[in-house]
Amino acid sequence: MSRVELYKTIFQQQHHFKVPDEGAVSEEEKCALDSGFISGELRSEEKITEELPQIEQPQENYMRLDSGVDLSESFSGLHIKNPDWNDLSCAKSKVQEPPVETPTTAKDDLWKQYFQQDEDGDTFLHLAIAEGFVEVVLALIRKAPHPLFLDTPNDNAQTPIHLAAAKQNWLIVRWLVVAGAKPCPRNIRGDSPLHIAARNGDLRTCRAITDPVQEQERISLGLTYPKQPYQEINLDQWNYEGQTCVHVAAIEGHIDVLRHLVWYGADINAREGRQGYTALHYSIVRGDERLAHFLLSECTKLNADAVTYGGNSALQLGFPVPATIAEALRSRGASSPFSTASEDEYSDSETESNAYENAIFVRNLVDASA
Repeated sequence: MSRVELYKTIFQQQHHFKVPDEGAVSEEEKCALDSGFISGELRSEEKITEELPQIEQPQENYMRLDSGVDLSESFSGLHIKNPDWNDLSCAKSKVQEPPVETPTTAKDDLWKQYFQQDEDGDTFLHLAIAEGFVEVVLALIRKAPHPLFLDTPNDNAQTPIHLAAAKQNWLIVRWLVVAGAKPCPRNIRGDSPLHIAARNGDLRTCRAITDPVQEQERISLGLTYPKQPYQEINLDQWNYEGQTCVHVAAIEGHIDVLRHLVWYGADINAREGRQGYTALHYSIVRGDERLAHFLLSECTKLNADAVTYGGNSALQLGFPVPATIAEALRSRGASSPFSTASEDEYSDSETESNAYENAIFVRNLVDASA
């Protein structure tokens, strides 16, 4: 008997139900777990109470793993390297004789198998997220005895929420946040899940991480442990390159993500740790007129005269600046080593000679943050 068959047999014995054919999380369940966070609608407690289903004993429904979740075929791609399960003869002997279930071992200890780490540090939750088995992920989140088990890092310091953000699966990210997973752990490069989402331009995942959790979301998720305090999200946290989420979004030119981060209070004037560049500096280095226009027109707290650690403003980096952007920068107080006429002349004459260096520099920045 294979490890997967053994797993299904153990699961059926412990829970006394027939595992259904493979399915997916229904649209109704997705809508219930959304609870308005992705649409940006924050509803009152009174309205939420009216919308909750009238169930006398909700715990019995929410705490069961078989509530519409398929665990049969979905585990076919998951391979936890357990020495005991690799011994098929041992596994076979165990399955032939149904184990005697005691009140203190069977159901109480089953979670230990779910969250056991393999030789790479991955748990079933890591593997289910990596393979895209959404229904299995939901079942495992509900089975966790404490949110600490949702923060288990593998050997690359990737927690489950890192993997979900990298897969751009905002729904799994939201489930993990609602369940109490830490929103800002660092992976081996120092990136938080929000860094990953900002770099990918994934606005929905950014919102899944930053939007406040509503009580109805937690009720709908059906967790087995009491409500835990949620950690505050650090929007200005550095990765190991000294970049905040604002920096990685600016380097990639993701204006929608920047707008969301700034609205939630991220520091648009934050300087990265190596050269002291701000988002405005990156817009000039990239030659991104659209990004520069957004920063100058929509970001009221922008400091147009912010300087690098070398003391250079956006106009003093030596890169060509479009005349409209240069004028906007000067009007906002940006320091310039040139007069208006000479600066425009410099921009026109040096555009061709600096184009190659500009492209090389931008590519290096993107490679460093990738």
